[in-house]
Amino acid sequence: MSNRWLFALPLLMALLLGGFFGYALLAGRSPDDIGSPLVGKTAPAIDLAPLHEGGKRLTAADWKGQVSVVNFFASWCAPCQVEHPLLVRMARDGLRVQGVNYKNKPEDAKPWLARLGDPYERIGVDADGKAGVEFGLSGVPETFVIDKSGVVRLHLRRPLTPDDAQRIRALVKELAK
Repeated sequence: MSNRWLFALPLLMALLLGGFFGYALLAGRSPDDIGSPLVGKTAPAIDLAPLHEGGKRLTAADWKGQVSVVNFFASWCAPCQVEHPLLVRMARDGLRVQGVNYKNKPEDAKPWLARLGDPYERIGVDADGKAGVEFGLSGVPETFVIDKSGVVRLHLRRPLTPDDAQRIRALVKELAK
């Protein structure tokens, strides 16, 4: 009799796991539900080499004194390409946009930016992903708004939408006061 349960055990486990996955899918959860442990805390102290030769390093000191939008991107990331025009518009509107080239070769990122436009005031290269770990990235693209004191005020774990861009503009305007 106990041997029969052994045959049913894999089926029961599959049903149990399927139930958990089904619930997660049907519950309408979004990546924003994950939250960010950085919101309300000082942005990590990073020091990244510049993407462009002769450019300046991207460091946490760059976020002091001005509100900054920091965007983690990569040329191999399709959603990064989708959100890119919004970043270009935000930069044209006067927002301070800085980029982190995440786990991406500079020789791939440079032509990508030349083709799509370069909205970034500074771009740091995070070739090994250590800055991404410090920021708690789950993937790219991800965008942060950092206030004049260097505190993270917003973290979006998805490609930006036009509504997100409006939300960021309003937040930057509020934080700049």
